[in-house]
Amino acid sequence: MAKKRVGTVFLTLIIALGVCLLAGYISGYPALSKYPFGFVIDLPVGNYLGENFQVISTDAVSYFYSDQIARPVFFPPAWVLSPVWLALFALMGLTLFFIIEAGIRRGEVMLGLILFIAQIAFLMAWEYNFFLTHTMFFALMFAIALTATLLCAVIQIARVSVPGGLLMVPCLLWVIYLAYFTWGLMMLNKFPLNV
Repeated sequence: MAKKRVGTVFLTLIIALGVCLLAGYISGYPALSKYPFGFVIDLPVGNYLGENFQVISTDAVSYFYSDQIARPVFFPPAWVLSPVWLALFALMGLTLFFIIEAGIRRGEVMLGLILFIAQIAFLMAWEYNFFLTHTMFFALMFAIALTATLLCAVIQIARVSVPGGLLMVPCLLWVIYLAYFTWGLMMLNKFPLNV
């Protein structure tokens, strides 16, 4: 009985981590696609999804590091993006594991799961507007919605799983930082620029 429980918990953990890392891979976050840590999930299915559904490409990231873009103070250097996104998607995977382990059938856990999924949706909407269309106003609106949703998610998840809530705090801090540099880019530049 105990071995079966350990096996179920381990499988749940692997699936939760896999879902979040695959979400990052499909989105094309540098750490999870073609950069140094890409080997973590370098599978044929992941390659297919990454090549056909990537939102962020190296061109999209390098766009913001061209000489023609005015960047706000504390804009992240390019080398920071890869390890940060890898760590954040791994933390989201662990958080998803704690949510699932808390018992999805409970209403308060389900609310935490809904907020968790909503923050991933807002993150993808932010990245679409930020990296693809360069519509900084909409990217900023999604960053604000993402921050509010993530704050609610941290509080709700912490109510059902303290470790799960604490694991989302670095994500919340990074999202606040995303909102800052999205606002900074919007104020300093007219988008879209032809770089």
